[in-house]
Amino acid sequence: MRQNSAGNNKFLKEFNQAILLDLIRIHKGISKADLAKMTGLSPTAAGVITASLLEKGYIHETGTGESKGGRRPVLLELKPHSFFSIGIDMDVDYMNVLLIDITGEILFEKAMNMPQNDDFEKTVTRIEETVISIMKEFKISHDKLLGIGISIPGIIDSISGKVVLAPNLGWSDVDLPSHFNRLHGVPVKVENEAMASAICEGWVGACQGIDNFVCINIRSGIGAGIYTHGKPYRGVAGSAGEIGHIVVDENGPKCGCGNYGCVETMASTGRIVEQAIKVVRQGSASCLNLLEDIDHITIDQVTEAARNGDEEAGRVLAEAARYLGIAISSLVNTLNPEKVVIGKDFVKYADLVLESIKSIVARRALQYPASRLDIVQSSLGEKASALGAAIIPLKVLFGRS
Repeated sequence: MRQNSAGNNKFLKEFNQAILLDLIRIHKGISKADLAKMTGLSPTAAGVITASLLEKGYIHETGTGESKGGRRPVLLELKPHSFFSIGIDMDVDYMNVLLIDITGEILFEKAMNMPQNDDFEKTVTRIEETVISIMKEFKISHDKLLGIGISIPGIIDSISGKVVLAPNLGWSDVDLPSHFNRLHGVPVKVENEAMASAICEGWVGACQGIDNFVCINIRSGIGAGIYTHGKPYRGVAGSAGEIGHIVVDENGPKCGCGNYGCVETMASTGRIVEQAIKVVRQGSASCLNLLEDIDHITIDQVTEAARNGDEEAGRVLAEAARYLGIAISSLVNTLNPEKVVIGKDFVKYADLVLESIKSIVARRALQYPASRLDIVQSSLGEKASALGAAIIPLKVLFGRS
């Protein structure tokens, strides 16, 4: 009984600490008395917990508030640059890395090219070396690093944290965190890259205060992070959000999943570039014909051409947008979200196609759910997944995991 009592007391203490920390995060300058009122804790209990948080360095005193009939209350805030988190977003050819502090301030950001022939062990080594380098540069000790979040384009087992399948990376049934032997017990969390973006949008982005939303990422593939009733929706096997495999054209090209005409084969960045190269090879009138290396046309070159009035480049983007609009219509009918946020490479050409996508969804989706939907581009762009990954350890600290 004593062990159970001790365990319950420890859990309750940590639970109350997380609640107070989260309130301090949200309100940015709050007194112990107000914390006690908001939580129902006694002033003494709230004082003991905040004293502990001050001693540990999570929070600091930032001045005094207005008096309500007695001594002016001391205000508390999260202490900047006290504790840290690292987020890493991976794809087939790049790795985005972010360092944030306990307040969510981005202190370091770097995009790194990844050799496509790197095997799993080389990738792990590269991640470890990058993390260790950041810790040395910013003089972060292991006890001040809350954790590392890694976003992966693939299916993640939300219970075990294993990478079930990441086909673009060539990984399957991989327990990624167990391979980081040089990080000395620093918590490592792995997340699907689209869900990481959804975590980011819900924490600091366009979906703050919204309980039902979908974040769609477009790059080498197309995936979605889904929130329902304020929580991530993962499904039974953790594969919810694999919207890239919604079939939008049965006569389309074969997808890696075995089906034909999945939206991933019709609207991903790779598909857009393939279609642009096809335009050039067919000799269609386009300024893309003037490029020196037509076999390596980039999404940036396609969008620049379209923005400068090139009809063929514009047509390629419009076609991709049409298929994306069809897929989003299915999501609207099925999930009835309040907002859909589209990110990653999409932000490079959102101004050219977003209104068209909205029009397609308005025509194809059921009128009632479509009328209550807002479709926007991500204001966080390509860094949303890395930032979301970095936020994951913060969510644990604030009791929001």
